[in-house]
Amino acid sequence: MRVKVLLQITGDGGIAGPAEEVAAFDKTTDRQEDLGLSIAEGKATLAGAQRRMVNAQAAAWSLRHRNCEACGGRQRSKGSYSVTFMTLYGEVQLSSPRLYRCACQNSDGAATVSPLRNLIPDHNIAPERLYLEACWASLAPYAAAAGLLTDILPIASGGNAKTMRQHTLRVAERAETELAEERPCFIDGGYVRNWEDRKTNFEVIVGQSVPEDRDARYVGLVHGYDPKPKRRLFAVLKSQGLQPNQDVTFLTDGGE
Repeated sequence: MRVKVLLQITGDGGIAGPAEEVAAFDKTTDRQEDLGLSIAEGKATLAGAQRRMVNAQAAAWSLRHRNCEACGGRQRSKGSYSVTFMTLYGEVQLSSPRLYRCACQNSDGAATVSPLRNLIPDHNIAPERLYLEACWASLAPYAAAAGLLTDILPIASGGNAKTMRQHTLRVAERAETELAEERPCFIDGGYVRNWEDRKTNFEVIVGQSVPEDRDARYVGLVHGYDPKPKRRLFAVLKSQGLQPNQDVTFLTDGGE
């Protein structure tokens, strides 16, 4: 049998566009593994749908931002350039319009503007892909995590250890900037000494969270480089919906 997957996009004005072919397959039914989509067919379907949806969304965004935001005047076109947007379901080639800066704007800046850069400000990678790469890279070596992604997702580029590491470090740097200030009054810790060599020790920060609406949880952290480790543990508690100053009691043996 011949199977075609079609995609139809309806714009904000309610007008439906043409049904476009996303993927097509010749299917047989001779074996159990012939039933449904194979991995390769699923990847092709996802990549085709993603390509058409992202292009339609990017084109609609660029059209809405064609006029000057200050005076509303229409900005003249100076062509376009290609942008590769890396998504979970494949790399999408976008046409980014380049517009002459409106005469009402300050002439000190660049002569042209690209509205699509406001939607995709930097790095050209989807947040969901960064999230999944960082999650998997935290559980397996970079090369193994990259291999898993390319096995099940239609990722043509970036599926290697080097790119995975770069993307994971980018997420880590952003998370680091979002950490709150050190709050020593909420979390305590102590030093664990070597039994034979008392001059050798490392710091352990531990605690027990006791919320009112669920079971208690134990948390702990051993750090080797962070000068303010308690804020990192505090961030973990916040991600669990806990507020140390309200519904959490820390039971620790602190002190050196």
